[in-house]
Amino acid sequence: MELLERDIPLAELDEALRQATAGNGQVVLISGEAGIGKSSLVGRFARRPQQVERVLWGACDALFSPRPLGPLHDIAAQTGGELASLLRAETNRPAIFTACLNELQSRPAIVVFEDIHWADEATLDLLKFLGRRIQRTPALLLATYRDDELGPQHPLRLLLGDLATSTATRRLALTPLSVAAVRLLAGERHVDVEALHQQTGGNPFYVTEVLATGQGGVPPTVRDAVLARVARLSLSGRAVLNAAAVIGARIEPWLLAEVTQAEAGAVDESLELGILRAQGETLAFRHELARQALLDAIPPHQCAFLNQALLDALKASPATRNDVTRLAHHAAAAGNPEAVLEYAPVAAKAAAAASAHCEAAALYALALRYAAHLAPIDLAPLLESYANECFLIAQLDEGIAARRQAYELWRELNNLLKQGENLAHLTVLLITAGQNAEAEQTSKAAIELLEQLPPGRELALAYRVRATLYLVSRDCRQAITLAERALALAQRFGDMAVQATAHNAIGTAWLFVDYQHGCEYLEQRLVVAREAGLEARVSTIYANLGSGSGELYQFTQARRYLAEGIAHATERDLDHNHLYMLAWLALTQLHLGHWAEAASVAAELLQRPNVSAISRIVGLVALGRLRSRRGDPTAQAALDEALKMAIQTDTIQRLAPVRSARAEAAWLDGNRQQALEEARAVYDLAVSKQHPWFTGELAFWRWRAGDKVDVPGWTAAPFALHMAGDWQAAAAAWGALGCPYEQARALADGDSEAQIAALAIFERLGARPMAEAVRHKLQVAGVQTIPRGPRTATRENPFGLTNRQVEILDLLTQNLTNAEIAARLHISPKTVDHHVSAVLAKLDVPSREEAAELARRHPDL
Repeated sequence: MELLERDIPLAELDEALRQATAGNGQVVLISGEAGIGKSSLVGRFARRPQQVERVLWGACDALFSPRPLGPLHDIAAQTGGELASLLRAETNRPAIFTACLNELQSRPAIVVFEDIHWADEATLDLLKFLGRRIQRTPALLLATYRDDELGPQHPLRLLLGDLATSTATRRLALTPLSVAAVRLLAGERHVDVEALHQQTGGNPFYVTEVLATGQGGVPPTVRDAVLARVARLSLSGRAVLNAAAVIGARIEPWLLAEVTQAEAGAVDESLELGILRAQGETLAFRHELARQALLDAIPPHQCAFLNQALLDALKASPATRNDVTRLAHHAAAAGNPEAVLEYAPVAAKAAAAASAHCEAAALYALALRYAAHLAPIDLAPLLESYANECFLIAQLDEGIAARRQAYELWRELNNLLKQGENLAHLTVLLITAGQNAEAEQTSKAAIELLEQLPPGRELALAYRVRATLYLVSRDCRQAITLAERALALAQRFGDMAVQATAHNAIGTAWLFVDYQHGCEYLEQRLVVAREAGLEARVSTIYANLGSGSGELYQFTQARRYLAEGIAHATERDLDHNHLYMLAWLALTQLHLGHWAEAASVAAELLQRPNVSAISRIVGLVALGRLRSRRGDPTAQAALDEALKMAIQTDTIQRLAPVRSARAEAAWLDGNRQQALEEARAVYDLAVSKQHPWFTGELAFWRWRAGDKVDVPGWTAAPFALHMAGDWQAAAAAWGALGCPYEQARALADGDSEAQIAALAIFERLGARPMAEAVRHKLQVAGVQTIPRGPRTATRENPFGLTNRQVEILDLLTQNLTNAEIAARLHISPKTVDHHVSAVLAKLDVPSREEAAELARRHPDL
């Protein structure tokens, strides 16, 4: 097992050994819970080559009747001589103790007594004897013990008290691993590191065993260790511990007593054994994994009985009868359908109000598992609420299925109003899932149904959703007109939710008609939504501001909106918007020249579950463009997947970015025909929508591929200027937008001085294909002073790191200081400073910690 975050304890042991070998013997008491790594620490320390030659090792065992002086027998087997003879002859203790002391005085040694919490009385006496005399020896005595198993009356406490006054005694308490260390151990495994740390409490044994199994649940090794430990409890103690496991992470003593009717002594057993611990006025398991192991071992009928008893006790107490989430949990575990349906929907509604949308969805799903027998009029609202939460947390398949089921139930009841409303909501889910053709049909059906009835809030909703369909097709004027119609209806009937979403649609459409007006409009709505507590609407406004700004190449603005929006969405379980903004952040960082960050964000997004089609398309475009600009042959796979999904949406909003990225990739690969085909595929559609940036880039790649194209006057200026031959103005325009790659692309079409400047930018970014093309152009022109490019190894590294910089980065991941890195590589600390600065610049990160984190997530660095 990799030894992490133990540099300070090892340094402490080094100092103790230095004192001992100088003739001032030391005792080090090494404490920590089971699995914390006491033996691993001592083993690593003892095996280090600079230590003394003699290491004597003895261990105490968890036997029903511990053997007297067990560890000393182990040590005597290694030393032989007088000590072994005396032990065989079973001579009295004073003689044996004196012989042991003489052995330690003879020459330097590291002496290990493991697990002294299991020591017999004679061994504890020996340790007391040696502890008082150790200073007159060249020995380092290491004694390990589990501090979580020491009850108030444990015999070891007397020894610890006796040794506390000795100046030769040091205490070394090992602490759990941090989240950063757990992340290091996890490596490239797709695990939730924060959850793993919480589940294991940072215990190294638990962490490594969970990672080793690669599956959910409790690893067999952990289960066996936990059950072996609790086997030492009395029957009453085990019954109480089982009840505590069922109660949960926080255990109220009154509730435990109410359910078990046990005396306090039965609880004390688990406290003394270290499985439970006191936390203020409550109790808690030391490790959640141990609680799970106990839960798994409780027979199902006993578990159901305990949960029902807990449910009854919680309902009866004024302190807990309103904790509906907890009541719903125990009702489900008890197999009590009536109670689940009583508490789960109420708990879900409260969770949603608190922006805990993942919890709300889970609670609605729990209720629905017991709701099959409900009448349609009662079941349909449950399905609608569940679908709402599924949309917010990006569980689109579940949300679509729930909306369809709710629609069918209302159809059975011949309720046209509710049918139309559910079709409108279903349309939004289908748009998000990239199923735009079906969304069109569903939206039309909703409006046709609702226009048969007197106008109401449901028709306002249907109009607003239809406006969204116009918007994603970039028919912005139509979107504004219909959204304003929806807004008027919503205001007439006092529907605040539809008003907010209609305003959002209007403002977003204005972004593409008049960018500044659109920003001002949406920022005003942001203030209103915040004041009204409409957190989901706030998140959507941020998402539209960020993605809209990115689509219009206002990347500096986009990055600000996206950063604020991601923080807002993350805190409120708004996963759909969070993931969509992550995708746009990856594309934004790519265009701003922050390629390391773009790669990191895109990788994070694409590894996540429940990523909607529209988010995945943007993430794949970011990744595909980045790879093609670096010359990575895997770019095509990402762009092929993006095209397949974009074709399904059949909207310019998705198709144009994908086709442009594919055209660029083909051109960089030298395939002009494919580049031309990709650029022509949706060019006419982009022109028909009067989208200056989509039109501009598609026209640019047609031009690059040798096609003749007359661009409209409203085409985005940087592209138009470049195609017109004004590379200087194009480069300046790209520079003003903060897009270094595009700036260098324009400079590459200029004179030799401009081409040299372009080469520097391409090489800084790691844009190998363009750098090679510009270098070749300069050579053909006979330019003599072409800057030497990076070495082969540097070019092959995705971030342009040299071999030495890769070494430096690897040592940064080990949390070494510059001085420690210098000693490891036999170079000066000043040289390390320069290398670290270069690494941070190439990775485009502000700190060594972020560089190390990036390296851990991307082993190809």
